[in-house]
Amino acid sequence: MGNYSMRCLGTGETFEDDYTLHFTDGALVIADYKSKLEVKSNLEGIWKYQDWLPISKPTSDVAGTVTYKAEALGQELGLTNLWITFHGYWPERKAICPTGAFKDMEAVPTIQRMRDHGCKGIICASAGNTARAFTHFCGKNNFPLIVIVGGIHADRIWATDDVPLDSVKVVVVEDGDYLDAKLVSKEIAAKLEGWQLEGGAHNIARRDGIGSLILDAWNEIGRLPDHYFQAVGGGPGPIGVKEMMQRLVDFGLAEEPVSKIHLSQNPEHCPIHNAWQEKRSQLIESDFPNEEVEVYSDYLLNKSPSYGIKGGVYDILNASKGETYVVPRDDAIRASALFEEVEGIDIMSPAAVALGSLIQAKDSGRIQPEDCIVLNVSGGGVNRLKRDKNTRIVEPWLVAPKNGLADSVVKKLNNQ
Repeated sequence: MGNYSMRCLGTGETFEDDYTLHFTDGALVIADYKSKLEVKSNLEGIWKYQDWLPISKPTSDVAGTVTYKAEALGQELGLTNLWITFHGYWPERKAICPTGAFKDMEAVPTIQRMRDHGCKGIICASAGNTARAFTHFCGKNNFPLIVIVGGIHADRIWATDDVPLDSVKVVVVEDGDYLDAKLVSKEIAAKLEGWQLEGGAHNIARRDGIGSLILDAWNEIGRLPDHYFQAVGGGPGPIGVKEMMQRLVDFGLAEEPVSKIHLSQNPEHCPIHNAWQEKRSQLIESDFPNEEVEVYSDYLLNKSPSYGIKGGVYDILNASKGETYVVPRDDAIRASALFEEVEGIDIMSPAAVALGSLIQAKDSGRIQPEDCIVLNVSGGGVNRLKRDKNTRIVEPWLVAPKNGLADSVVKKLNNQ
């Protein structure tokens, strides 16, 4: 179905897509597109790049990247060729991620991929941004969605007043966190026939949807950048970006090599950084803090990132000779304030961490003033959005402890 086949990065076997999330242990699956990308300039957002999305057709839902040369911020930082890929709400820039983050670009193609394969509904675990994106677009499309969040993140599932929510069921794990939400979501998926997990980094629609940001940058700049900066939690974003860059190279659409990938985390919880600094291909227990920690950007807290899996974060860092950073809270706060002052829009905490790492790289000489650089502002304009539009927190459909929660969800759903 569509202009692609699938390939297992572990075994090399190719096969047709059946909303396949897993083929063999320890490896991601990837979409192999059959034709060279032709940018559809008459379409909006990710649909400009539909040739390299694992869907049968575009839809009326719109989300995507706005790429622009950051003259003012570049001058402030002493960088002459700095580009921003902005994802969020920013009317003056005609930004098109309606829930304020690049997760919108994952939700839109995932819903169509689900439709292509006859799925009854989506099961999504999240710390906030992903769930908000799926809530928005599933609500608009009346597509069934079960969102599972930890109690600490329940207030992050909000929607604007114009989005209907009849198809959305928010399940809150009492006293739970993101890992608890992921575990419960897998239990529910095993018990509900026809429903599918959205899949995280294993979902090619998520990776290629979000990876389209670098296609937008390439299309706007006219080349691949020398450096790409992003904050990282689980990994689907940078994995998708690297895969898209490799396609551009393999199809002869980019003369440059794949960009050096720069990834950043909080210093208190930085398993990817810890492992990469020792060039280890696998995470170990000591990469994680031995207790719950408070961080500046808890969107980046992930206790099971896609690091050591074939095609995962280790592989993309290794292939691009990448770098990792930790950004202290005070540095991230200063970076956030600097961006809003210079560029004129608020940014979410992961983007502030990414900007903090860019400043580190400049100060340490890991990038040069004339290098072509893309900074991924993965979320922004949320404060502006809430000033401009009426929003409301989505009322939970079920709140309960983790133990037995999956059975409670299935029972309540079947009794409706």
